[in-house]
Amino acid sequence: MISEKRADGLPTRIAFYTDTRAWGGAEVYMTQVTLGLKRAGFDPRLFVADRREVDEWVEHLRERGLHIERFRPGKEFNPRVFFDGLKLFRGFEIVHFNKTNPRRCLPAVWAARFAGASVVIATEHLAHSPDSHVPLGRGIITALVRLTNRLIDKTIAVSELSREMLIGNYGIPGEKIVSVRNGTDLSQFDIAFDTKAMRVDLGLGASDRVAVLVGQVSERKGHPLALKAVAEIRKRIPDYRLVFVGEGEIEKALKAEAVGLGLTTEVIWAGFRRDVPAILASVDLLILPSEDECLPFVILEAMGSRLPVVATDVGGVSEQVEDGVTGRLMRSCDAATLAEAVIDVLDRPDRGKSLGEAGRRKLEAEFSIEASVGRVPEIYRDIYMRRGHHR
Repeated sequence: MISEKRADGLPTRIAFYTDTRAWGGAEVYMTQVTLGLKRAGFDPRLFVADRREVDEWVEHLRERGLHIERFRPGKEFNPRVFFDGLKLFRGFEIVHFNKTNPRRCLPAVWAARFAGASVVIATEHLAHSPDSHVPLGRGIITALVRLTNRLIDKTIAVSELSREMLIGNYGIPGEKIVSVRNGTDLSQFDIAFDTKAMRVDLGLGASDRVAVLVGQVSERKGHPLALKAVAEIRKRIPDYRLVFVGEGEIEKALKAEAVGLGLTTEVIWAGFRRDVPAILASVDLLILPSEDECLPFVILEAMGSRLPVVATDVGGVSEQVEDGVTGRLMRSCDAATLAEAVIDVLDRPDRGKSLGEAGRRKLEAEFSIEASVGRVPEIYRDIYMRRGHHR
């Protein structure tokens, strides 16, 4: 199948592939980019792993008119993934991988090349070195990732720091990796939300001082730390409440721990929500005590909502949060450090408001969705034309 061409010579049909296991920031990125390409006259085709955890995201994409095809998920080094990929990518000249981990999609990358793709792109959302419980496993995995990366024409890192880490951890040549920082649509925050109704819906009182943690409930996102800090914070701020928005593998155990700590009303479990902007508009602070991040969308969303942020200095978070300017940035995180930072912001409401306003100004100046999404077809065009294709 030969793809139709745009006036600039690029094929209209673009294959997007992700072996995702959740609906998070990497999926927000893929949604933004594919919708942006569709508006620009492309025909993006999305190939998404057939996992129950992402069914709702897939439905969200279909509601927006995107073409989705599900594929059988496989292990990271399963040869079947290669042969399935050969069928999926047949006829596509440009294939774009949305990788939630550097070791994901490796057989599929090889399949794209063997299927004849002229341009192979990967967006990386994490940059840490691999872990393995197998002797010599880290070295073997790193070698496989480096070998596969040779088949990728250009890697997009979503923060400057992650670009440096990917170069250091996986030896990606500097000229083959570019930083294109995430952006977000400001219009979704400039709405007159009914914040009183939202607080009632969440079970919050009018005078409660509220922090929210949005993300998959996991050790990596820092949910256990946030829970441990609640009692310490309430010693200084008795009406402090913590809202967890999201679901995840440790949710059941964490709920049991909350009961054991006597935090039955102080912690609210909101579950998965599609109305995050409305929630952010109704609370006082976003916390993100993560062990590992790249450039979290939820921080951009908090900045759009004029909400101060308390976060761990990991990945590209320091490119978003300026300590003492838009929030508090913790160099290392434990429950006591988190409690101190939260108290510092919530104990002075005027200061919290000032931090949130500064965050909004920073978002407007540095994290344009137009720049983020618009850079992608430019990357396609540069490589496609260098491959000898012309208008």
